[in-house]
Amino acid sequence: MLIRLGLNVKKFIADAGYDGNNTRLMVIRKLKAIPFIPLNARNCKGKNEEERKARRKMLCLKFYARNFIQKYWIDPDSEVFDKEYDARTFSEQGFSVGKGSLNLDSLKHKGIEWATLHSVCICMVMLLVAKTAVEIGRPDLKRCVKCFQG
Repeated sequence: MLIRLGLNVKKFIADAGYDGNNTRLMVIRKLKAIPFIPLNARNCKGKNEEERKARRKMLCLKFYARNFIQKYWIDPDSEVFDKEYDARTFSEQGFSVGKGSLNLDSLKHKGIEWATLHSVCICMVMLLVAKTAVEIGRPDLKRCVKCFQG
């Protein structure tokens, strides 16, 4: 879908549930983007979480080397990774607003058109809330949808 729209994706941010070699390879090969996906050590051997995560990191590095995609590797323990991954928080807040404050979680429609419409509705409401908050002199309320509900 993104490729058909002609969008140039540079970074792909997802949570640890999407950590898998096939997912990473698809993001890199199809989108030519850097995957910012935290490591998920769910099936790795080790005595504790730290050992499993270290093993997953080592296996991931080998996978990148074996597929000649090392230039797309960003260490998940680095500050660069943390900074980029933290950008995900704002989008998560947006979807949370859509689900909670706007009751958009109850939509029963499926498909890319409905998902797009869902996202557009959330963005419009968030922009209107931010604009209203600034216009009334309360920029501290620019993310508070509930403050403006009737």
